[in-house]
Amino acid sequence: MNFKLKIAFGIYGLNILIMIGVGLIYEFSSEFMPFHSDVIQTKWVDVDGLSQILYLGMMRTEAAGFFATGIAILILLFIPFLKFEKWSYWSMTVVGLAEYIPTLFATYHVSSITGASPPWVMMLMLSVSLMLALYLAEAGNKELLLKGG
Repeated sequence: MNFKLKIAFGIYGLNILIMIGVGLIYEFSSEFMPFHSDVIQTKWVDVDGLSQILYLGMMRTEAAGFFATGIAILILLFIPFLKFEKWSYWSMTVVGLAEYIPTLFATYHVSSITGASPPWVMMLMLSVSLMLALYLAEAGNKELLLKGG
């Protein structure tokens, strides 16, 4: 594996760790995130019980998406990517962006109309990182082909 493919591998790997980490945080949180509190201008303890159930349910749904996306990319990284199967580069990027882009739009929208600071910049950076990984993987694969394998 050449340098470009190693860097792409690392970027995809970092995204996997972040996705699974976000998934685990959202899954096992007992209350909403600080920026959620900022949006509704209410502390968790002041939210009624039924609304708490709703918030945690929505967080767990988001957790499932991040966790599933991370696992999917993990499988693609450790099986077809390591076999230099070009389709896997595109698959990992598209699967990751399918999670990040809607989250980016939602968090940016919330940020733009409230005083809250949801992690839209992080979602943007992670989206760009996946596109960079795709570029590096494609370039690294091309170098492999030019060198004869």
